[in-house]
Amino acid sequence: MKNIIGIVLAGGQSKRFGEPKALAKRNGKPFLMISVDALKEVADEIVAVIRPEIKTGLPELQNIPYTYDLKIYKGHGPLAGIYTVMSKYNSEWYLVAPCDTPFIKAVVFQKLAGYLNTPYEAVVPIVNGKTEPLAAAYHQKTKKVIKSLLEQKKLSVKELLGQIKVKYVKFDDEKLFLNINTKEDYETFNQY
Repeated sequence: MKNIIGIVLAGGQSKRFGEPKALAKRNGKPFLMISVDALKEVADEIVAVIRPEIKTGLPELQNIPYTYDLKIYKGHGPLAGIYTVMSKYNSEWYLVAPCDTPFIKAVVFQKLAGYLNTPYEAVVPIVNGKTEPLAAAYHQKTKKVIKSLLEQKKLSVKELLGQIKVKYVKFDDEKLFLNINTKEDYETFNQY
Protein backbone atom coordinates (compact mmCIF):
# COMPACT_ATOMS: atom_id res chain seq x y z
CA MET A 1 0.00 0.00 0.00
CA LYS A 2 1.22 3.46 -0.87
CA ASN A 3 1.06 5.96 1.97
CA ILE A 4 0.10 8.97 -0.17
CA ILE A 5 -1.38 8.94 -3.66
CA GLY A 6 -1.80 12.19 -5.55
CA ILE A 7 -4.93 12.64 -7.65
CA VAL A 8 -5.11 15.21 -10.44
CA LEU A 9 -8.74 15.90 -11.31
CA ALA A 10 -8.88 16.51 -15.05
CA GLY A 11 -12.06 14.69 -16.02
CA GLY A 12 -14.40 17.67 -16.11
CA GLN A 13 -16.16 18.80 -19.25
CA SER A 14 -14.72 22.36 -19.22
CA LYS A 15 -17.97 23.66 -20.72
CA ARG A 16 -17.39 27.28 -19.72
CA PHE A 17 -13.79 27.15 -20.96
CA GLY A 18 -14.74 25.61 -24.31
CA GLU A 19 -11.92 23.04 -24.44
CA PRO A 20 -10.14 20.83 -21.88
CA LYS A 21 -8.60 23.12 -19.25
CA ALA A 22 -6.02 20.44 -18.48
CA LEU A 23 -4.39 21.21 -21.85
CA ALA A 24 -4.29 25.01 -21.41
CA LYS A 25 -0.78 26.27 -20.71
CA ARG A 26 1.00 28.62 -18.34
CA ASN A 27 4.58 29.45 -19.29
CA GLY A 28 4.45 26.65 -21.89
CA LYS A 29 3.44 23.95 -19.39
CA PRO A 30 0.00 22.29 -19.52
CA PHE A 31 -2.15 22.98 -16.46
CA LEU A 32 -2.40 19.25 -15.74
CA MET A 33 1.39 18.97 -15.52
CA ILE A 34 1.57 21.99 -13.18
CA SER A 35 -0.69 20.08 -10.79
CA VAL A 36 1.43 16.94 -11.19
CA ASP A 37 4.57 18.91 -10.33
CA ALA A 38 2.90 20.37 -7.23
CA LEU A 39 1.97 16.88 -5.99
CA LYS A 40 5.16 14.99 -6.80
CA GLU A 41 7.12 16.50 -3.90
CA VAL A 42 4.81 14.72 -1.44
CA ALA A 43 2.94 11.90 -3.17
CA ASP A 44 4.38 8.40 -3.56
CA GLU A 45 2.45 8.01 -6.82
CA ILE A 46 0.27 10.32 -8.92
CA VAL A 47 -2.82 9.33 -10.89
CA ALA A 48 -4.67 11.65 -13.27
CA VAL A 49 -8.42 11.27 -13.75
CA ILE A 50 -8.98 12.35 -17.34
CA ARG A 51 -11.32 12.44 -20.30
CA PRO A 52 -10.21 10.54 -23.46
CA GLU A 53 -9.41 13.73 -25.42
CA ILE A 54 -6.79 14.71 -22.83
CA LYS A 55 -4.86 11.50 -23.49
CA THR A 56 -4.46 12.38 -27.16
CA GLY A 57 -3.66 16.05 -26.51
CA LEU A 58 -1.02 15.57 -23.83
CA PRO A 59 2.03 13.47 -24.76
CA GLU A 60 3.50 14.05 -21.26
CA LEU A 61 0.71 11.85 -19.89
CA GLN A 62 2.56 8.74 -21.04
CA ASN A 63 4.73 9.05 -17.90
CA ILE A 64 1.81 9.24 -15.46
CA PRO A 65 -0.78 6.62 -14.56
CA TYR A 66 -4.22 7.80 -15.59
CA THR A 67 -7.77 6.55 -15.39
CA TYR A 68 -11.28 7.52 -16.45
CA ASP A 69 -14.21 7.88 -14.06
CA LEU A 70 -15.88 4.57 -13.22
CA LYS A 71 -18.70 4.13 -15.76
CA ILE A 72 -21.37 4.08 -13.07
CA TYR A 73 -20.29 7.55 -11.87
CA LYS A 74 -19.17 9.10 -15.16
CA GLY A 75 -20.07 12.78 -15.27
CA HIS A 76 -20.69 12.95 -11.52
CA GLY A 77 -18.02 15.58 -10.83
CA PRO A 78 -14.98 15.65 -8.55
CA LEU A 79 -16.30 13.14 -6.03
CA ALA A 80 -16.51 10.58 -8.84
CA GLY A 81 -12.88 11.21 -9.75
CA ILE A 82 -11.71 10.92 -6.16
CA TYR A 83 -13.74 7.76 -5.60
CA THR A 84 -12.49 6.21 -8.85
CA VAL A 85 -8.86 6.52 -7.75
CA MET A 86 -9.67 5.37 -4.21
CA SER A 87 -11.32 2.24 -5.62
CA LYS A 88 -8.41 1.43 -7.96
CA TYR A 89 -5.36 2.49 -5.91
CA ASN A 90 -4.96 1.52 -2.28
CA SER A 91 -3.46 4.23 -0.08
CA GLU A 92 -3.85 5.65 3.39
CA TRP A 93 -4.12 9.25 2.15
CA TYR A 94 -5.05 10.86 -1.16
CA LEU A 95 -3.86 14.36 -2.03
CA VAL A 96 -6.21 15.93 -4.53
CA ALA A 97 -5.29 18.69 -7.00
CA PRO A 98 -7.55 20.24 -9.63
CA CYS A 99 -6.17 20.74 -13.12
CA ASP A 100 -7.36 24.34 -13.39
CA THR A 101 -5.26 26.07 -10.71
CA PRO A 102 -2.16 27.05 -12.70
CA PHE A 103 -0.46 28.80 -9.78
CA ILE A 104 -0.63 25.86 -7.37
CA LYS A 105 2.71 24.85 -5.91
CA ALA A 106 4.25 22.03 -3.91
CA VAL A 107 4.14 24.18 -0.76
CA VAL A 108 0.36 23.64 -0.59
CA PHE A 109 0.68 19.87 -0.39
CA GLN A 110 3.76 19.97 1.81
CA LYS A 111 1.82 22.02 4.34
CA LEU A 112 -1.24 19.72 4.15
CA ALA A 113 0.99 16.65 4.54
CA GLY A 114 2.13 18.02 7.89
CA TYR A 115 -1.35 17.20 9.24
CA LEU A 116 -1.72 13.65 7.92
CA ASN A 117 -0.75 12.01 11.22
CA THR A 118 -3.71 13.55 13.02
CA PRO A 119 -7.14 12.03 13.76
CA TYR A 120 -8.77 13.92 10.88
CA GLU A 121 -10.31 12.36 7.76
CA ALA A 122 -9.56 15.35 5.55
CA VAL A 123 -7.14 18.27 5.57
CA VAL A 124 -8.52 21.22 3.62
CA PRO A 125 -7.01 24.64 2.86
CA ILE A 126 -8.88 27.77 3.79
CA VAL A 127 -7.87 31.11 2.29
CA ASN A 128 -9.62 34.38 3.05
CA GLY A 129 -12.48 32.44 4.63
CA LYS A 130 -13.03 30.27 1.55
CA THR A 131 -12.45 26.51 1.66
CA GLU A 132 -10.53 24.82 -1.15
CA PRO A 133 -11.76 21.20 -1.00
CA LEU A 134 -10.39 20.28 -4.43
CA ALA A 135 -6.80 21.00 -3.34
CA ALA A 136 -6.93 18.89 -0.21
CA ALA A 137 -6.08 15.59 1.49
CA TYR A 138 -8.60 12.80 2.07
CA HIS A 139 -8.08 9.70 4.21
CA GLN A 140 -9.13 6.28 2.89
CA LYS A 141 -11.87 6.28 5.58
CA THR A 142 -13.77 8.82 3.45
CA LYS A 143 -14.21 6.31 0.59
CA LYS A 144 -17.43 4.84 2.03
CA VAL A 145 -18.90 8.29 2.64
CA ILE A 146 -18.04 9.39 -0.89
CA LYS A 147 -19.61 6.25 -2.35
CA SER A 148 -22.78 6.85 -0.32
CA LEU A 149 -22.99 10.45 -1.56
CA LEU A 150 -22.50 9.35 -5.17
CA GLU A 151 -25.24 6.74 -4.80
CA GLN A 152 -27.57 9.43 -3.44
CA LYS A 153 -26.53 11.76 -6.29
CA LYS A 154 -25.26 14.27 -3.71
CA LEU A 155 -22.28 15.46 -5.70
CA SER A 156 -21.08 18.44 -3.68
CA VAL A 157 -17.66 18.15 -2.06
CA LYS A 158 -18.96 20.48 0.66
CA GLU A 159 -21.60 17.86 1.45
CA LEU A 160 -18.73 15.43 2.05
CA LEU A 161 -16.95 17.89 4.35
CA GLY A 162 -20.10 18.16 6.43
CA GLN A 163 -20.02 14.41 7.14
CA ILE A 164 -16.37 13.84 8.05
CA LYS A 165 -13.76 15.17 10.52
CA VAL A 166 -11.94 18.01 8.76
CA LYS A 167 -8.82 19.93 9.71
CA TYR A 168 -8.88 23.34 8.04
CA VAL A 169 -5.44 24.79 7.35
CA LYS A 170 -5.06 28.52 6.81
CA PHE A 171 -3.24 29.82 3.74
CA ASP A 172 -2.56 33.49 3.04
CA ASP A 173 -1.72 33.35 -0.67
CA GLU A 174 -5.00 33.30 -2.58
CA LYS A 175 -3.15 33.12 -5.91
CA LEU A 176 -2.10 29.50 -5.20
CA PHE A 177 -5.76 28.50 -5.54
CA LEU A 178 -6.72 30.81 -8.42
CA ASN A 179 -9.19 28.82 -10.50
CA ILE A 180 -9.50 29.22 -14.28
CA ASN A 181 -13.05 28.60 -15.50
CA THR A 182 -13.42 30.71 -18.64
CA LYS A 183 -11.28 32.08 -21.45
CA GLU A 184 -11.68 35.50 -19.78
CA ASP A 185 -10.14 34.07 -16.59
CA TYR A 186 -7.33 32.67 -18.72
CA GLU A 187 -6.62 36.05 -20.32
CA THR A 188 -6.75 37.77 -16.92
CA PHE A 189 -4.35 35.33 -15.26
CA ASN A 190 -1.81 35.84 -18.07
CA GLN A 191 -1.35 39.38 -16.71
CA TYR A 192 0.08 38.02 -13.42
